[in-house]
Amino acid sequence: MNKSLSMLENHPHIWRAREQSQQEERFSLGFDQLDEALNGGISTSGVIRIRTLTGIGELSLFKHVISKQRTHKMIAFVNPPGDIQAPWLATFGIDVKQVLIVKPSTEKESLWATEQCLKSTACHCVILWSNGVNTKESRRLQVAATHNDALCLLFTRPNRNSMHNSAALQTLPISLDLCLNYRQHALEVSVLKQRHGWPKDNIAIHNDWTPNNRAIKWAVEHNKVKRHVLHSVS
Repeated sequence: MNKSLSMLENHPHIWRAREQSQQEERFSLGFDQLDEALNGGISTSGVIRIRTLTGIGELSLFKHVISKQRTHKMIAFVNPPGDIQAPWLATFGIDVKQVLIVKPSTEKESLWATEQCLKSTACHCVILWSNGVNTKESRRLQVAATHNDALCLLFTRPNRNSMHNSAALQTLPISLDLCLNYRQHALEVSVLKQRHGWPKDNIAIHNDWTPNNRAIKWAVEHNKVKRHVLHSVS
């Protein structure tokens, strides 16, 4: 009996929460409490789903990851809910020459474009806005991202009927599942599911999410000299 248990315990597919991988590289998000809940940050590859409303600072939460340039690697924005502005990218320290914007006509085209960007090895980060990703499609994106050392941020709208249904939230085979809410001048982050870690609710991120005129001032000053053109594909 003891021998059988020993063999089972040593099986490579058995995961122990107390034993974190020391070799897995991670990106710090720059928020101590959140990084601690994520065992040092997010994985450098794989799919991260973020269930959030638009315009509450959801992209700013990942600014350190998005701006972490890799040599000759691009950032792709697929099906963004609005126009991606060069001044906004500049505030993150992102070279606009390394940005690709894809505006597909359908959800199917969005998923196809995202998978191709991940497989191309030309992108270190692909950001997708989609509400129609199922288990099979998310698995394809997860495989494409992990096999090509790329990160995919999947932004989806929160579903009120399943916000507190953990089973519905943990069905996708992805690296990390987050939910964002904005309450009392703070962004609340809930870790719904993560590889090699535990869920954690309502991590408050206190930051200045209030818009200011820095991007406008930057645009006025720099557009006097030259125009910044973003690569856009429809």
